Amino acid sequence: MGTRMKDNFTNLFPQLVVAIWGSWGYFCMGSVRGRSSPGIPSQNRTMDFDMSPSDLQWISSFPMLGAILGSLFINKPMEYYGRKKALVGHYIVFICGFFISGFTHFGEHKSMLYIGRFLMGIAAGCTTPAAQIYVSECASPSLRGWMGSLTASSLVLGVWSTYVIGTFVEWHVLAWIFGCLPILFLCGTVVMPESPVWLLSHDREQEARRSLQFLRGKGTNVQAEIERIKKHLERVANYNSQSPQVTLTSGSVVKPLAISLGIMLFQQTTGINAIVFYTASIFQAAGSSIDGKYTTIIVGAVQLIFTIASGFLADRCGRRMLYLVSAISSAVPLAALGIFFCCQRRWGDQEAIRYFGWLPFVSLIVFFIAYSGGISNVPFIIMGEMFPLRYRTLLGGISSSFHLFCTFVMVRFFPDMLRAMGKGGTFYFFSGCTLLSAIFVYFLLPETKGKTLEELEQLFRSNNIEPYKRQYYLEDTLATEKNTNWEVVLLRRSETKDSHRTELQLCVNKLEVTLEFYESSAQFNFSTIDVA
Repeated sequence: MGTRMKDNFTNLFPQLVVAIWGSWGYFCMGSVRGRSSPGIPSQNRTMDFDMSPSDLQWISSFPMLGAILGSLFINKPMEYYGRKKALVGHYIVFICGFFISGFTHFGEHKSMLYIGRFLMGIAAGCTTPAAQIYVSECASPSLRGWMGSLTASSLVLGVWSTYVIGTFVEWHVLAWIFGCLPILFLCGTVVMPESPVWLLSHDREQEARRSLQFLRGKGTNVQAEIERIKKHLERVANYNSQSPQVTLTSGSVVKPLAISLGIMLFQQTTGINAIVFYTASIFQAAGSSIDGKYTTIIVGAVQLIFTIASGFLADRCGRRMLYLVSAISSAVPLAALGIFFCCQRRWGDQEAIRYFGWLPFVSLIVFFIAYSGGISNVPFIIMGEMFPLRYRTLLGGISSSFHLFCTFVMVRFFPDMLRAMGKGGTFYFFSGCTLLSAIFVYFLLPETKGKTLEELEQLFRSNNIEPYKRQYYLEDTLATEKNTNWEVVLLRRSETKDSHRTELQLCVNKLEVTLEFYESSAQFNFSTIDVA
């Protein structure tokens, strides 16, 4: 198996490159989110123009307001101009936002900072649907979970990079550095292929064929996948023409949207972005003896490592199991933080630090490990998977804008929550919401691992969310091997039905074929063959 996968790496490499470059917008979005932790202390030290504490609080959360607009605005460019061009355009907005923020150091007026941060937010809002849908449509079903999780890894890398660089430079230099990086990302994205799904949906078959050939590797026969996508587009067109009642209020649209909105809401009520934005402040409030600059670097590094690691589990353990384990494990350290702050309030700072001074640091480390294991990337993966093609860009924009609105609310009002509920009560609230999210996912989220985008669309058209008979497609083949007797070995995924989840196990199927049949296999319908 290892030898076959190694030999097949040249076919997987193009998809990996496209997924990485398609995810760099999330890196920029992470740098926008992570900027407040090192940036606010730097601004307090160096700014020589009027900035009230309220201004700093609004500037931290202001990008999220722009992001809400950006995630809705990107819908039309994605639909009419393509996923790739939408990504190229949003990097230009990132560049403008970062440089305007940096030049506030010379302009010395807070309005420039507000404008720059707002533009960053618009670009960040464009990133979520554009990058996630682009990566999902370019990846093979067997790799889509791992490829889709690269966006979450890029987001965390952006946050951590901001922590590290912000430790050594002032806030305006930080803005200039991160304003230069989108220029590089823009140049790389220009040479990437367009989504073959989008190209076929706009009757550009030759371009779609070239794009898919690049993505699957030169030696791969892509005809079967092209035909499958075309047939699905035809079925969607026929279904929509024969069922005009299928609108945004239809069950096949409402079900996946409601699930996506719910899981996005619960992701934010874990308090993740409030903690990311105010990591240094939390350690300061806890009376930690560790320098806040270094705690943010350590915490960010832990989150990055485990977010990357969780990407390899998305296609092994499944989205549901990954989220459930992550949510239950995240609730414990959040509750531990609540206990520490309650002890601090009752006993006083000195006694609490004396006995439990280690608890805030350990709790945050454990929380970021657990959170990164599933909650961080599952909402984004399923957002690129579950929405029907007809409304994919629109629903992606709605889901993204809702996610960003929730982020804005949590970041903007986190200091107010601390004052109203107390530090202990706030973290108890986060812990309770995280447990509720596990219940939500257990009962409502279907397993999407290993299913094609077309199968998932068909799933939500049914009246229930239950496993159904799996069809096998050419791109489900993990590796192929041909010997001198023209015996073709297909390593594919097979399905075992279960009342709660779909388990995929690797099986080997041998087909005896002639040279002529093998060469003409593009005309053979692999989607209907049943090889036991």
